[in-house]
Amino acid sequence: MKARFNIIFAGLLGLALLAPAGFAQAQEGEEEEQQTRRTEAMSERVHRRFSRAQEALELEDYATAEALLQEITELRGLTPYERAQTNNFYGFIHIEKEDYQSAIRSFLGVIEIGGPGEIPEGLYNQTIRTLSQLYMQVENYPQAVVFARRWIESQVSPVPKDYMLLAMAYFQMEDWRNALENVQIAIERAQQTGMEVEENWWRYLLAAHWELEEFPEALEVSKTLLTNWPKKQYWMQLQGLYSIVEDEANQFAAFWSCYDQGLLDRSNELVTMAQLFMLAEVPYKAAVVLQEGLDSGEIEETAVNYRYLAQAWQLAREDRKALDPLRKAAESEEDVEDKGELYMRLAETYNALGDYDDCASTARQAIRAGELKSEGRTYMLLGQCLFEQNEFDEAGDAFTRAARDSDTRRTATQWQNYLRREVKRRSDLEARLAQYGA
Repeated sequence: MKARFNIIFAGLLGLALLAPAGFAQAQEGEEEEQQTRRTEAMSERVHRRFSRAQEALELEDYATAEALLQEITELRGLTPYERAQTNNFYGFIHIEKEDYQSAIRSFLGVIEIGGPGEIPEGLYNQTIRTLSQLYMQVENYPQAVVFARRWIESQVSPVPKDYMLLAMAYFQMEDWRNALENVQIAIERAQQTGMEVEENWWRYLLAAHWELEEFPEALEVSKTLLTNWPKKQYWMQLQGLYSIVEDEANQFAAFWSCYDQGLLDRSNELVTMAQLFMLAEVPYKAAVVLQEGLDSGEIEETAVNYRYLAQAWQLAREDRKALDPLRKAAESEEDVEDKGELYMRLAETYNALGDYDDCASTARQAIRAGELKSEGRTYMLLGQCLFEQNEFDEAGDAFTRAARDSDTRRTATQWQNYLRREVKRRSDLEARLAQYGA
């Protein structure tokens, strides 16, 4: 069984793509190092065009910015650094235009010029990170993994979010084990450095354990989520996990907590609460939940739900309160296969309450509806209710029909004999009374 959690991954961890302003900041920092590193030198002719292109980009005048970059590419004698920065700038323009495939080609052009020996190490590594984010954006997750790993390997002390980006790519590839390991690293590093562990990271961790069917571990993560971010969805996840690990007591407690807090607002949730009360042998509470929900409209008025309500009232020994839901379940226009059985249960309830007239008429409805587990049992009930109404002839017919069923033949025969004796006893009594003029 492949368990799957109803968790929406999209939007849990946004892609912090570099803004164009980052280019200007990088450029300023690199200008300060021009005196010490030959590979970072930028000529006046190139710098002038870059500055104008930056101004055009800030005005969202992409055509002018691209025209100025084209001028740069046509200049002779560009250094590797100048060519790298030109590709870098093109990449930012494509990001602004949301043309991510073109942005990828531009940034690949940066690293194809050469490694840190040819272009600044900071620019090279930052381009690696940007590529990992862009590949995520275009849903090329294997390449996102490749570049995310290269970025992490380039860092002396990678930050937790670097591992979360890698985990995200593995999630999209459904590589749950690698996804889990990287989320764990991100959380551990954040905790070690005193950083706040984001809620979504725990959600990813929960999802990974869930997909790997590591339910005890998922349960512990679920408790962490509920403790730090108390929400209905985490209560529901918690009770669901308790159900999976077959801890019925704690599942019941978690669901009841939701109910007490007024968090259950769906029909199926309230019905589940009632069912859990039934399993906990608290049928009266189950009946109250169902009755209030049906009366308020929070629970759907279906034959199944009315049947649950009737059962709860009967187990709570409130037979009279079970009549209305049983009748509604039986008379429902839904295509219910056991409609005959529902009428049978209603007839049995009337019989238990001593309402023999309704018992007999409802037993006949059960026979007409058909699909009975035991037609003989229904005729037995009909005969008994008719007997109580002194309808002896009709009762005899019912017992005769019941005697044809092997399941009820013996009991029906006993009732037939009892009925004959009773009819004779009453006949003899009436004859004796007649002697005295009564």
